[in-house]
Amino acid sequence: MPTRTAVDVREPGDTGLGKGHTMPVSMANAVTVGPIVGHTTDTTVRLWGRGDAQRTVGYPRRCHGIAQILEAGSRTVLQARYFKLLPEDDFTGSVDFSGLEPGRAYDYRMGFFHADAEPFQLLPPQGVDLSQASTGSFRTARRPGPGPLSFVFGSCRHPGTMTDSEGVDAQDDRGDRIFRTIQSQLDKGVRTDALLMLGDQVYGDVGRTDRIWRDYCANYRISFRRPGLRSLMSRVPTYMILDDHEICDNWSADRMYDPKLSQDERVLNKTRYFGAMMAYRSYQVVHGPALVREGQPERTNALQGYWYHFRTGPARFFMMDTRTERSYLSAPPEIIGAAQLEAFKQWLLEDREGLKFVGSPVPFFPDVKLSGSMEWERKDKWAGFLLQRQKLLEFMRDEGVKRVVFLSGDVHVSFWSELRSTSRPDFHILSIVSSAFNAPIFVPPFGMFETEGILDGQADFVVTRSGGYTGKSNFTRVTWNEPELLVQVFDRKGEKTAENRFTL
Repeated sequence: MPTRTAVDVREPGDTGLGKGHTMPVSMANAVTVGPIVGHTTDTTVRLWGRGDAQRTVGYPRRCHGIAQILEAGSRTVLQARYFKLLPEDDFTGSVDFSGLEPGRAYDYRMGFFHADAEPFQLLPPQGVDLSQASTGSFRTARRPGPGPLSFVFGSCRHPGTMTDSEGVDAQDDRGDRIFRTIQSQLDKGVRTDALLMLGDQVYGDVGRTDRIWRDYCANYRISFRRPGLRSLMSRVPTYMILDDHEICDNWSADRMYDPKLSQDERVLNKTRYFGAMMAYRSYQVVHGPALVREGQPERTNALQGYWYHFRTGPARFFMMDTRTERSYLSAPPEIIGAAQLEAFKQWLLEDREGLKFVGSPVPFFPDVKLSGSMEWERKDKWAGFLLQRQKLLEFMRDEGVKRVVFLSGDVHVSFWSELRSTSRPDFHILSIVSSAFNAPIFVPPFGMFETEGILDGQADFVVTRSGGYTGKSNFTRVTWNEPELLVQVFDRKGEKTAENRFTL
């Protein structure tokens, strides 16, 4: 039950120079979804949570979020902030804290309440009782520079069996078990600097074909409340990027404009897309680096694109949006737009020799073999955009970009592959695919992929070797200790199914 606390709220229009009045408001409600530890640097953290609409008769009051940063293991409040939880964001929001110490553990509390007031009209949040609110912990990143790094990643959190017509209220727990396994490693002291989720965090296309915003939000609420995932995200900095099932299977922007589709089909696709992306922004984007507040702490949707980059310790990360910008109708077809491509190139050039991870929800390589039933699956990956991939590979080769590791998901199997250039033997790229957190019925055989030989359409680039195939539900742990990269794949129960070491 929420506690009730008297909070000083000034009269509307009160400048703050006069004495305000106090009114009882419900305080310290635990957030209804979350909390999530989002983008975290050596000195900052972004925390996310969801409140709810006021469940009383009469005019709905504003929903406010509140968060406090505490010294680890104590009740000492170091910082506290209010933040907005707006109905157009399904009462979700995030809040930023700065001035933290590198590599240090912190605790936090997060809650929400309703009041007819702006945040500046409330008492300072440091003194608000949040003893009954949601709690979590996190550790800030070390300062950028040499040192160890370990993170986990994966994709495709299929919800499991569905028994209702809506497809969002009857999930079994198979899509949640693997997150308990990851947390058990964390509890045993295994270093975990970040959790990367590379698409299909929800399956918004399960069920009806006419889903709208509220349907997608309902899916997120059910999916993100699962206890294993919820607990893990409340403790580990979490970074997400979407793939097709956040919208619709094998989605591309063409579905909104393709003249081969009827007007009704295009309208339905546009409605679905905008509903899906509004929910995606509220539940996945705003706790990550794609949200740029530009010095305005209360802004909730200052987005320049869904792709983004960040740094953790010795490594830099670029998370690609390979879904919303793709177009087969372009000449030539493009999987990422011009602005994202240019930003990615500049990001590569900023540190040619440094360790770089690229999150591409669909595999950069190897390709699905050319065969009848698998032709569409091949087209859905980078193999469907050969010219753009070729130019990108040539750019990296000619500019001397090294230590690039592509991280991908999507294909419901995990493995690794290496690619080299015949004209530049020192050019080397590693691809690590990790999927699925919860595998559906179909698991593709390893023989479905071109695991060696010349990359299609790229005569100078050869896939030299591949391995580590895992067809069970799994996640991948990547650990860096200069100059070695350790790649380990674990199944749902925590059994190691594959391991390999690479020198970069």
